[in-house]
This record gives sequence, structure tokens and C-alpha cells, in this order.
Amino acid sequence: MKKIMVFVLSLIVTISLVGPVQSSAKVVDKNKNKISDSWEKKYKLTGKNLAKKDPDRDGLSNLVEYRLKLNPKKKDTNNNKVPDGREDTDRDGISNLAEIDLGLNPAKAYSKKKNVKDGNLKDVSGVAWSKKVKELDISIESGRKELDVEYEIIKGKEKILIEQTGYNLTKKQVRTLVTQLQNDITNKTSKTKILNKIKNQFNLSGYYEIDIELEYMNGREIEISQEIENPNDDDD
Repeated sequence: MKKIMVFVLSLIVTISLVGPVQSSAKVVDKNKNKISDSWEKKYKLTGKNLAKKDPDRDGLSNLVEYRLKLNPKKKDTNNNKVPDGREDTDRDGISNLAEIDLGLNPAKAYSKKKNVKDGNLKDVSGVAWSKKVKELDISIESGRKELDVEYEIIKGKEKILIEQTGYNLTKKQVRTLVTQLQNDITNKTSKTKILNKIKNQFNLSGYYEIDIELEYMNGREIEISQEIENPNDDDD
């Protein structure tokens, strides 16, 4: 019994000397901007409101980059040719920028519902956010006809702008086209098929010039340009 008591006392003394097995270093944040001073020093970040600044212009503030463990002075931290804003850090099916715009947490895959990944959350029409088009810009010139279309999801709501001369495009037609492009995301439709789909939508034929920029909520981005020259144009 005495041996047991001696062993227990010895163990208590040892633990008190060594201290807790697990200890977390206190984060020093003198300017109270929710970013550790050591991180600011590492990347040489100074000045007022630095938490809101975006020195590498990837769409993510210094505070977000800090929380996602990214480089605030490098647009593509992991050098995979995808800007940090279009990366899906928490692998929930939505890009970092899309999550911020929707009020979700890009550092947590389940930031809104415990049993549903953020990418599987659905909009009012029942479409998962991971399958939606985030932005679509189309510019067309064909003779005297011109068309500029801008479609974007901002704070979860659609924004459509149309400027046209010689066309009669409606917002409903733009929504129909966006829906078609959303249905194709799973199969990763080729640029050629996307171009043909848009050409058919606008009945393009003869000579024309078209530029397309398409970005999905999951970060996939597609750029397409095509020019069919007018045979009547003189070569100078």
C-alpha cells in the first residue's frame, strides 16, 4: 500500500513539473484585426484596414487568406493555374469566392447544415449551388448587329443585363441558356459544344465575332473566342 502511495505522489509531482501534455500557443493580435501578428510579419503586411485588403487581387481579403492558410501576396498559392478565389479549399463543391458571396464559410464544408455540404445546398428553384452558373458574359458582333449579355449571381440572386442592336433577346431566353449550361456541367461539356449551343440560341450564321466567358459556382472557368470573317471585307 505504501509503495502505491509513493508511486502516485511521484506521478503527481512529475505531471506538475512537466505541465499539460497538450498546450496551444496564444495568438498575438495587437491590432485586433483577427489576424495573428506573426502572420502579418511573415508576409510583410502593414497599414490600416489590412484585413480587408487584397494585395494579390485574387478576390480574397487578407483575413480570408489567413483563415484558409493561403499566401496573401500570391494569386495562385499552390501554382496549379487556378486563382485562389476559384479554388475550393474545403472541397464542398463551391469555389471560395462563391461561398463568400453566398454568406457561407469557405473553410468549412458544412458551414450551414450539419448533414448537407454547402455545395449540395439548393437555391429557390431546387438546383444545387455546385451545379449553377456563377457568371456568363457574351459579346457578339455580326455586321450591324451587336449583342452584349451579362449574367451573374450576386448574393444568391440573378442579375441580367442586355445591350443589343438588331437582336431581340429577352431575359427569359438568357435564363433558358443558363439552365442548359448548368445541365451540362456534370459531363464537362467541351468548348465546341458550348459554342454551338450559344450559336444556335442566337441563330448565328454568316460572318460574326463572338467572345464568351463562363464561370460555374464550382470554380470551373471557360473562355471561348471565334471569328468568322466577312468575305466582302477588303484586306489592307
